[in-house]
Amino acid sequence: MSPGASPFALAAACAALALGGCISTTIDELPPSLETLQVLRKADVPPLALGPFTVAKGLDARTVNIRGSTIHPAKGSNFAEFLGETFATELRAAGKLEPASSLRLGGVLTESHAGENLSNGKAWLAATITLTRDGKQVFAKPYRADNQWKSDFIGAIAIPDAFRNYNALYAQLVRQALSDPELIAAMRGG
Repeated sequence: MSPGASPFALAAACAALALGGCISTTIDELPPSLETLQVLRKADVPPLALGPFTVAKGLDARTVNIRGSTIHPAKGSNFAEFLGETFATELRAAGKLEPASSLRLGGVLTESHAGENLSNGKAWLAATITLTRDGKQVFAKPYRADNQWKSDFIGAIAIPDAFRNYNALYAQLVRQALSDPELIAAMRGG
């Protein structure tokens, strides 16, 4: 900016920097969580196969946008497949992932959103998780995880923070489902 720039031009440039620069990034792959590992071992969940994890009709689950910046799934072509990968990570760590199992866990991603209003952020994720035994559905239930946080005015801080909070929803939703007594009972044949 030149030394003789108008105060309006300077204010506009500062606002553009504060509101955030446009970035495109990939969601972080999630490591297995100790909490979910403990839940799976305590519940003595039988080995499970996975898939499919699909997107509800009308939901765009390929990107999440915050202030003009975009996050994409780390694996798979959409966030439903990323949810499936998160289940796989947790089950694999607990020794409960078995592709040949007659029990198959799947799901439909029904909501995927992150947003903020320069002072508060909110993100939510919802999916209907299903369990089939020998190809017949024995369980289906909706699950939802959400996060709220104080958002920063400065985009360089707010955008990565929003993406981190959105990313954390996947582990929360997986833990919520895998610790549900109703799902555990269905897995055990009850």
